[in-house]
Amino acid sequence: MNSILTPVQGCLIKLEINGGTRYGIVSKLRNDEICVVKWLEADHKNQFSDIKLKDLKPAFKIGMEVQDATPEIGYQRLGRGVIVFERELAGFHQYLVNYEQDNVRVWMPFQHLIPVKNAVARFKRSDISISQIEVERFRLRLLANAIKLWNENTGALSHLDIDPLPHQINLVHHILKTNNLNWLIADDVGLGKTIETGMLLHALRQRDQARRVLLVTPAGLTKQWKEEMYHKFHIDEFRIYGTDFFVNEQREWKQYDYVIGSMDTLKHENHIEKLLSAGNWDIVIFDEGHRLSRRQYGNKYDTSDRFDLASRLRLKTKAMIILSATPHQGDQAKFIALLELLRPERRRDLLQLERNPEIIRDMIYRNHKADVTDRDGKFIFKGKVTKAIAIPTTDEFQEFEELLSTYFKKGYQASQAEGSFARAIGFVMTTYRKLAASSVMAIHMALVKRVKRLEMSHQSVHENLQDLNDERYSGEILEEELSKILNDGKSAIEFFTGELKALKELVEVSRHLIREDKKIKVFIDSIINQILAKNPLEKVLIFTEYRTTQEYIKAKLEEQCGLGKVDIINGSMKHDERINAIKNFEESGQFLISTEAGGEGINLQKSCNIMVNYDLPWNPMRLVQRIGRLYRYGQQKNVLIFNLHQPDSVDVNIIFKMYERIEQIVNDLSNVQAHEFNDGLKDEILGELSQYVDVEDVLKTLTEIGVSRTEERIEEALKNAREAFNVQHEILSYATSGDVEGIRADIQIETKHIESFILGMLNILDIEHTLHIDSGYIRIRFNDLYQQRFKNVLGKASLIDVTLDRNVAVNRKNIHMLDLSSPIMQFFIEKALDYDTGGLCCAICDAENSHINFMTANILKWQDLQGNVVRKQFCIYTYSPRNEYVNPANILDMFTRKLTALNQPVPISLQQANTLLEKADSALQRFMAEKSNQYLMPNDLYCSSIALNLSIK
Repeated sequence: MNSILTPVQGCLIKLEINGGTRYGIVSKLRNDEICVVKWLEADHKNQFSDIKLKDLKPAFKIGMEVQDATPEIGYQRLGRGVIVFERELAGFHQYLVNYEQDNVRVWMPFQHLIPVKNAVARFKRSDISISQIEVERFRLRLLANAIKLWNENTGALSHLDIDPLPHQINLVHHILKTNNLNWLIADDVGLGKTIETGMLLHALRQRDQARRVLLVTPAGLTKQWKEEMYHKFHIDEFRIYGTDFFVNEQREWKQYDYVIGSMDTLKHENHIEKLLSAGNWDIVIFDEGHRLSRRQYGNKYDTSDRFDLASRLRLKTKAMIILSATPHQGDQAKFIALLELLRPERRRDLLQLERNPEIIRDMIYRNHKADVTDRDGKFIFKGKVTKAIAIPTTDEFQEFEELLSTYFKKGYQASQAEGSFARAIGFVMTTYRKLAASSVMAIHMALVKRVKRLEMSHQSVHENLQDLNDERYSGEILEEELSKILNDGKSAIEFFTGELKALKELVEVSRHLIREDKKIKVFIDSIINQILAKNPLEKVLIFTEYRTTQEYIKAKLEEQCGLGKVDIINGSMKHDERINAIKNFEESGQFLISTEAGGEGINLQKSCNIMVNYDLPWNPMRLVQRIGRLYRYGQQKNVLIFNLHQPDSVDVNIIFKMYERIEQIVNDLSNVQAHEFNDGLKDEILGELSQYVDVEDVLKTLTEIGVSRTEERIEEALKNAREAFNVQHEILSYATSGDVEGIRADIQIETKHIESFILGMLNILDIEHTLHIDSGYIRIRFNDLYQQRFKNVLGKASLIDVTLDRNVAVNRKNIHMLDLSSPIMQFFIEKALDYDTGGLCCAICDAENSHINFMTANILKWQDLQGNVVRKQFCIYTYSPRNEYVNPANILDMFTRKLTALNQPVPISLQQANTLLEKADSALQRFMAEKSNQYLMPNDLYCSSIALNLSIK
């Protein structure tokens, strides 16, 4: 039956004749029945023979390296592999081949295999090249392997619209190398949990380990997560349950493999049952995991609906990631419950957590803001200065404050009644207070609308408040909700007797205040003009929570500075509109006014270092997030922050005092924890402390309990926050943090390595190019053959500008980012690793590295408990009579320059070769054993290339 298939050129065969066996390689086919065989034994007279196909037998052996040469059209070849078994089935002789490229084992007919002489086989036979071109191919092959596997293990080189920081790469690398995807990521606020999650998903997708992903977030963050995953990681499959799609039948889940859901939607019984019918997920991620609460009372548990949701989903996945900067919050039982979700098999250990806190080291990963550095080891945070700007008072403003206070008191009294209308009154009062704290224009416009509403009838009825659908625009949403309530049919009725009269008086007084608005005057005269006096081109970022205030500031700035210099960002704008506003601000604009209080994605650190908070948010976490728009990686200057406040406004004054007390506590804590000043530590503590302070509820009760009692309650809240911070800080000191040592064991890739590889491939493929070093790009001219291959990138052009610098790619038009998602880069990697390219075994003469006499480039694999390959690592072994190393420091830098070939033959005996190979094998096996654990077992060790260095110093 074997004669049905035709052997490919190069197929290894044998012929049994006259009681003996001859071995040969198929040279070519004569016809459908006869082929020409080139014999391997040294018989020059009969080197070639015509042999009938039916007489051929396979000559491959188990352990032999082969290459798929399937000739049929429509098949994608599987690449290089190793024979692990053989069989004869129904007359067909087949070999089970373990293929490197796709980590698959396939039964192959022998006719479609050709033998591969790998690096080890060449070295044993002393087939060591001394050709300069072969040495260059060796260098490029080694770099290609290093680049490819570094990207698989970190995701850092793929097409991401981010520039990953060391702490983010370290986190992804650490989690992936453990092969346990059940982790609590407890990074300090502002260190990029979204970026880390996106990088982790990107790396898992490359390994085909993230085919189905469920991301559960607070209600206000679903849209933000979807936008971040798309715009930064090009993961466009995510759909929001309940917004983008609904499911009526179980079979409909097949359409949705990447799902984002609100935890407060999914926790309801009718939704959770639908979700559980979706089947299993490769990974489930919970954002803000501290919202999952289970408390213990004696032997009983009080489990929240959110925690119950997580518990039931835990049974549907092997991998769960929980994100929370504040997972402990001073509550040990709640904290242990979170860890039980992640590692139910460690429940008994977790009950002993107080005695043995170090067990959390393999469950929690925490990066500290105080420790975060850039690639050069420099602290990211350069320092910031905050200045409080007080607004002078006037008699008219005090009169307005007193009138407002009386109005609020009566309104809150009316809100104590039963029913939805009473609740709506309370909402209106709180929103009015926030608007008044923002600007006199904002409260004036709201009061004018209320007067008009009372003076006219309206037909529509809105009984229920709408859910806040995006936490980034909370101030704007309050304005939207206020408008809806005031259009309610019931709102045409006075909230309390005499409301209309009180409103008209407030409107009249506020109208006069607008004409002589001290706050906008101080903003223009004492801040903006002073800034521009020092630098007329200085850029300024301005924050407010409300669109009315935003429009007011915009109009006043344009009066002062002219049109075309002011851009705005708010929640009503589409993503592209916001991007264009930011771009205009960075290029030709001067002022950017944003209502996105803490909106991720507005990162202006490269173009601006001055911020003005026109109003201060009631939630201190939003202020931390605002500051983070400028005070982050890439900021080269000290950040200057101006906070406007009106001491005679009761609400504003209390908020301002709260921020002063928080700052005082932060200073106290940072002095206790650090022996030397570190601005990152202060910011770290501020971010965490702000998570614990829930001041909004306290401020809402101001009119009931008075100013002094309100201040007492805020002080009490801050005291509790400080205690919770201290407890969490102590327990989380045992978490894994900044796994620098772990990543040092890996071959790390930097831009210089990729650039050297690309230029080397351009030269070896004889592709015309020009390097523009100062501008950070390479101009490449492709011939007709390559134009056809890269048609999707080039279009009809032959010229293309490429770069490795993300900043150049963003700021320069018509430039191609040459990352691992680029078809051009993928081709270069594929070509360098192709068996036919060579570079498998050579001898070099490198005096700079004379301490290295022998080296092997290797691919190490680990598997999970069911034999699935889950991790690969690229390793370089080096040897000299004095020492040997696996992945010595900076070894890859040796390959950023061309190496010189040895100009004389290298005689090496089989015994010498075996001795060196055995040393390498032993060292690499020890390395693999050290990196293995109960979840990660050794799978394979493959030598990709070998070099001797016979240089003399």
